[in-house]
Amino acid sequence: MRNFFKLSMSNQEGYTLVDGIIQLSVLMLFSQVFAVTVGWTNKVEESITNPLDTEWALFVQNVETYLNDIDSLIIQKEQPGIRLKKGGEEYDIELYQNLIRKQKNRLGHEQMLLHVKSIAISIEGQILHFSVDFSNGMEKEHTFYVKFRSE
Repeated sequence: MRNFFKLSMSNQEGYTLVDGIIQLSVLMLFSQVFAVTVGWTNKVEESITNPLDTEWALFVQNVETYLNDIDSLIIQKEQPGIRLKKGGEEYDIELYQNLIRKQKNRLGHEQMLLHVKSIAISIEGQILHFSVDFSNGMEKEHTFYVKFRSE
């Protein structure tokens, strides 16, 4: 056993072609794993930090606050959107140029959702369906439940 250690210690052949091939193979394997991991993390980051999703969620939440205890709801044809009456006030949520805006009593201009190309609105009973096409080609949909004031 002792002779074996002496032999291997005195082996001075140096760096061989087999050693180089093994090390190059390991390097190629790790570089491929690294490239796939970087690509995957970029896709995950884009899906998590997409600002359009956050803006859409805020828009939906904002519209939902206006659809409780309303007196009437009308779908506008000439200016695509809805007009609702609530507590003696009239609110318009409509498409204006490339955004969806809110007006109170047909005055003012509060931006609710930006970069909008078109909207489609339909109502069936107490179900209001909103579909929005954005300038970048994305489409978002949401269905609202409308609560009318009971007297």
